[in-house]
Amino acid sequence: MKKNVLLLSLIMAVSLCACSQPGNQTDTNTETEEEPVQVPEETEEEQEESQKKYDVEISEKLSDFQFAVNETVYQLPSRLEEWENTGWEYKRAAGEETLDSESFLEGEILEGEEGSLTVDVVNLEGEKKPLNKCYVGGVSLENKKDDQQVYQLPGNILLGSATLDQVTDAYGSPTDQYEEKDCIYLTYEFGIYKQADLVFDMEEEILQKAELKNYRQPEEEEAVSKEKPDHVKNYKAPGAFSEDITDFIVRYGGDFYKIPAPVSQFTENGWEINQEGSDSSVKAGRHGYVTLEKDGQTLYAVVNNYENQRVTVENSFVTNVHGDFDVTKVPIEIYRGITLGMGEETVKTLLEENEYQTEKNEEGTLYYIYTDKEQQNYTKIFVDKDLNLVRGIELSNSPEDIETDRESSAGDDRESVKASVMSGSDTLPGEESEE
Repeated sequence: MKKNVLLLSLIMAVSLCACSQPGNQTDTNTETEEEPVQVPEETEEEQEESQKKYDVEISEKLSDFQFAVNETVYQLPSRLEEWENTGWEYKRAAGEETLDSESFLEGEILEGEEGSLTVDVVNLEGEKKPLNKCYVGGVSLENKKDDQQVYQLPGNILLGSATLDQVTDAYGSPTDQYEEKDCIYLTYEFGIYKQADLVFDMEEEILQKAELKNYRQPEEEEAVSKEKPDHVKNYKAPGAFSEDITDFIVRYGGDFYKIPAPVSQFTENGWEINQEGSDSSVKAGRHGYVTLEKDGQTLYAVVNNYENQRVTVENSFVTNVHGDFDVTKVPIEIYRGITLGMGEETVKTLLEENEYQTEKNEEGTLYYIYTDKEQQNYTKIFVDKDLNLVRGIELSNSPEDIETDRESSAGDDRESVKASVMSGSDTLPGEESEE
């Protein structure tokens, strides 16, 4: 850690009474004994205002996931090596422990000269890596009385002093806001694995804690092909449902798609790419993420690139779509017209020629139709227990090889590519996350 610290405000100026200044003296011959000036003690509010603040260059946008610890600026995700170079130590990485591809460890501890930090360590590569070669993808920053560290967020937001109004002025309206016990919680989402949770005390509405997570692979200086690949050019949207549920045909928002489908097919149908929540490009043979918006609804989707070069996100393929009555309220219809609001008995009748698995929980029943032994490719239907109606539908299809998958479907135009997603995913209503 750097030793020399530039403080913007080290000492509060205390205004003294002007009883001895010219013009304020009493015009009298009577001698009076001058009382000593009483300097009031700082109140708790004044102590907060005198909190140390470092002069740092930091982004104005929360979606950039920059923050400062004292005078040092960090960005998520960033390699553990960069943290070590600024004085942090991750003791667990001293051994030979490795982390599987595209997986993460939550609640890990980094030790520094002035305290510790709780972080998430994530492997963003396509193969197993030693811990010391992984990234810090998440961090928990908390204002504590005995903590000498100063935490600053984008937009000049300081933990321990920024108010709720100041935060919403800087970042806009949150994705979600709720109260629990003595705290106010704000959530800002920027797509899959990219989220900020901010916690305020109820009484003063002062920012006390920030939990930042960005498990998205950072952009690299690599050539990006902007030409439309043949796989995208050759994609043909279906015009009707197939009698084979494993064809993964869906009518989504009124338009037919065969999943996986090019992102460009969605944009042609009126969807717009949210740049803050989307990768701008996807590495060769890897997956990425896109946030699509239409008519006030948002689809967070995994996308795959099965080309041998990096492509723009528009030329990658969406591998999963979902719709429900609670979050992603997009009209969705699948095999034989199964749709949201349909009765459970009707769904059973329509599925009777297919092999499916069921899973019951407190809220209802999940129906799964898998197409591979690893159970990565599936159609999922959630039926509400009380209503006995379909409340959520999801399709996910990411075969390993697109050409093999096309040949096996006998004239089918299915486009496919392997999608390996980190532990945890979007869930339908009634389904708990694996994270």
